[in-house]
Amino acid sequence: MATRDVDVAILGGGIAGLWLLARLQTAGYSALLLENNALGAGQTLASQGIIHGGLKYALDLKLNAASDALADMPARWRACLAGTGEVDLRGVPLAAERHLFWARKTLASRIAGFFGSKLVRGRVDALAPADWPAVLRDPEHVAAVYALDECVLDVPVLLQALARPRQVSIKRIHGDVHVSPADEGVVIDCHDGYAQSRRLHAGALVSTAGAGNETLLAQFGLPAAAAQRRPLQMVLIDKAPGPLWAHCFDASDKPRVTVTTHKRADGSLVWYVGGQLAETGARQSAGALITAAKAEFAALLPGQDFSACRYATLAIDRAEGATDDGRKPDGPVLRRAAPNCWLAWPTKLALAPQLADQVLAELPPPSGRAADLSHWPAPQIAPAPWDSIAWEVAAWK
Repeated sequence: MATRDVDVAILGGGIAGLWLLARLQTAGYSALLLENNALGAGQTLASQGIIHGGLKYALDLKLNAASDALADMPARWRACLAGTGEVDLRGVPLAAERHLFWARKTLASRIAGFFGSKLVRGRVDALAPADWPAVLRDPEHVAAVYALDECVLDVPVLLQALARPRQVSIKRIHGDVHVSPADEGVVIDCHDGYAQSRRLHAGALVSTAGAGNETLLAQFGLPAAAAQRRPLQMVLIDKAPGPLWAHCFDASDKPRVTVTTHKRADGSLVWYVGGQLAETGARQSAGALITAAKAEFAALLPGQDFSACRYATLAIDRAEGATDDGRKPDGPVLRRAAPNCWLAWPTKLALAPQLADQVLAELPPPSGRAADLSHWPAPQIAPAPWDSIAWEVAAWK
């Protein structure tokens, strides 16, 4: 192989790729991140920013492999926010200090027993009614509110904090890349942001490109079934009645809705809604899902006024490493595609640190040698959905 340009090349400029870039450079690797769109475009900015601790995945109110994989993530992220963790995130504000778990009467007794058990002690607190958010102060319809040890991040600000100190190592490319394994490394053929043909030589390649990983499967001779997608259609409600960061549970072991609140450039509040509503919504038209969302919130929060709201939906494909049954993987997936080449999926934004652990465990020691690629242009950060989406104006019925 010709003289190495970089120890590790990363494809994909979402949180997983940016986190890995930070970890690699801290460990002494020369690393370069390549992005063919804008930073955060796709799954990262479509996420709700919740640093899950796994209790949401305690199916039937029992801990399991998925909840265990996430158990230590809030503490790792909080250490980074304090400046004492593996990546320095000081200055990144929290959208919410703790995410809430809001139970209706149908599930209240089961929830109380589970959250009071030794298994989850220290990870959740029952809130007194006086401490409930204003939009949940409806004792006829809200039986209990719990605060989980799960902070919520402002994802656009998080992207900026990860990208800003490493701008010289983040490059815009145009179109797809072609990767060829070579002796002691890989050859990457691509076009830079000026559409000029480029060839890079790297000691290793890690692709965190989400759905973009699928284009590499054929290059490596891997079956398309090595990756999977699980669709969602999120609901956005502009001019929301008040701030709320919460899962709502009723009779099911899945949240009926998961709500996070975001502020638009004009200062209005947007509820960004996932959960079972978004799962079911993947099979609906945008209009039908908006109608369903109106009915859902009228039933869940009948005391709130949604008459001035505007609505929109956002379809998302959650790209993941494949599982036998098509369900969500329990944790990050790292798959060796060829010598010195890995495909990586974090599964959840919160698991980006764990994915970086797995990658670092696979790599040979760093050389630290790096070519000067300062002439390549850098990508922009993508806009948040609530600042770029087309809103549908409809009367609340």
